[in-house]
Amino acid sequence: MTVALREARRTSASRLLGAQALAAIVLLALCLASLLIGSRTVSPAALVEALAGRGGDDLNTLLWEVRLPRTIAALLVGAALAWAGTLMHGMTRNPLADPGLLGVSSGAAFAVTIAMTWFGVRSATGIAGSAVAGAAIVTAAVLALGLRGAASGTKLVLAGVAFSMTVSGVQSAVTLLNPRALDAMRAWSAGSLASPNTSVLWETLPLIAFGGILAFALARPIDALALGDDTARGLGSHPFFARAGTGVAAACLVGAATAIAGPIGFIGLMVPHFIRPFTGPSTGRMILFGTPVGAALLLTADILARTVLWPGELPVGVIAAALGAPVILIVLRRRA
Repeated sequence: MTVALREARRTSASRLLGAQALAAIVLLALCLASLLIGSRTVSPAALVEALAGRGGDDLNTLLWEVRLPRTIAALLVGAALAWAGTLMHGMTRNPLADPGLLGVSSGAAFAVTIAMTWFGVRSATGIAGSAVAGAAIVTAAVLALGLRGAASGTKLVLAGVAFSMTVSGVQSAVTLLNPRALDAMRAWSAGSLASPNTSVLWETLPLIAFGGILAFALARPIDALALGDDTARGLGSHPFFARAGTGVAAACLVGAATAIAGPIGFIGLMVPHFIRPFTGPSTGRMILFGTPVGAALLLTADILARTVLWPGELPVGVIAAALGAPVILIVLRRRA
């Protein structure tokens, strides 16, 4: 029995290692495709010329000031949303827990909209700060309502959907009453990586790093929560601090991601379902493996957003929603 168990663990580790290697290779290929594909296609030979310093001004501007920041933004936002989704899955033990469905992304977007339209905030620090504040407030409110009394996954999702619909409705009213704000935020509010603000990108980098470190630190406490609060306490974990830490990490990660690209849903929902067959229920493994998978998933959605209506573009949030909706249906069918 012991030999069989060891063999099973060895097979599982080999399978995870192989999946990680494959994910890394796919991610590198997607990064290359992201630099080449767009309204103006760049050939591999032209990319080599640009890397050698022999590209023209137009090509250099396109690659280093548009495509590269866009690719970096997709990698950061995808990884951040994957971490946030994995934490929420683990803490709530709900397969539908997602920063978008739970209203965290909507809260961040609403706060940015209010800050920009009512208070004239334009600085990168102000945008990032308002996004994190909005995400934190909605996260705290949803968790307080959803986990109050007889906590259930259904109640948590309903609380998240209620908050999301409310703040999204108010956000739409605010932007519709302000045509200038509507023009400025139309693409961003649908989730877009077309022209990420590099100042916001660098300002939010410490937030993403902090959220990622906190996510890894919370892996064991969250695994202990899955055994029940009493057992978690017996294992040396404190359920309240584990949940509060998860809320802080999710607010930092989702707030930073929303400040960069606007509200993008379903990435945090899809990634845990994709990687769980390889990682098992271990939160630490899921966060580690979810990093390249989340980045690759959002990069794939962004490349599709550039090509579906070529030479025009769709917001990446629309493509992410189109990819994520079938995942929800599959999850609901499995639980039926």
